[in-house]
Amino acid sequence: MTEPVFSYPANDDDTYLSWYSGAFSSVFVATNPFIRMPDFPLNPQGKWMPDEVNTLAKQRGPETGVSWREISQLCGFPSIAHVNRALRLTGSKRIVNDLACSSDTKKMLSICKDRHLFVPDEGCYSPLVQIALARFVKRLGHDEVIVADHFGTSPRQMRSEDFLLPDGFVPPEIYALDQSAYLSIYTDYHYFLVCQSKRSISVANPMDYFEGFFADENTNDLWGVGDLGDSLNDH
Repeated sequence: MTEPVFSYPANDDDTYLSWYSGAFSSVFVATNPFIRMPDFPLNPQGKWMPDEVNTLAKQRGPETGVSWREISQLCGFPSIAHVNRALRLTGSKRIVNDLACSSDTKKMLSICKDRHLFVPDEGCYSPLVQIALARFVKRLGHDEVIVADHFGTSPRQMRSEDFLLPDGFVPPEIYALDQSAYLSIYTDYHYFLVCQSKRSISVANPMDYFEGFFADENTNDLWGVGDLGDSLNDH
């Protein structure tokens, strides 16, 4: 088995394209959708989404998903970048006080409560993303991939079809065997990175599978958090 050779950027201000330069030509920032499951009580703020909800969402499919763009519209936010900032004060709350916006977070959580929407868990792929991942990896022609836990630990091979198991778990690090694609979600964030070679993206464009945007030369983990200027409205 080929050992993983790529990793998530070490620092929040490491730009994605620079970090992966020489290995990948593009980095797509993809978001974990919110989940609409009205027949289950919402989990308390800061608690993980119940396993039953994850399993049912995976069985019911995309109809249960609510995109970040829809959330931004419901909250009156200018962009999904504001959703990212609001989510940073949920879960582990990995954001310094000067960059946080507690009022946006309160507004988002209030709307989610009123509309019975589960906030995505941080550091793992949502059940709906797992469905899209199976299609994406299959389109790339990979029946098997290497997966690993956070920071590339415990690498092992996994069949792409196992991404679809109702109660299955997709580890946070995913490596194509030919090193043409790499996907990773950081332990404290609600979005993930899809890194690809030119050939890989010509076969499967992530925009056809996930909500998100392509990183530019300035994009890093502070998108919509550290830069509160005009660029916040770009996504």
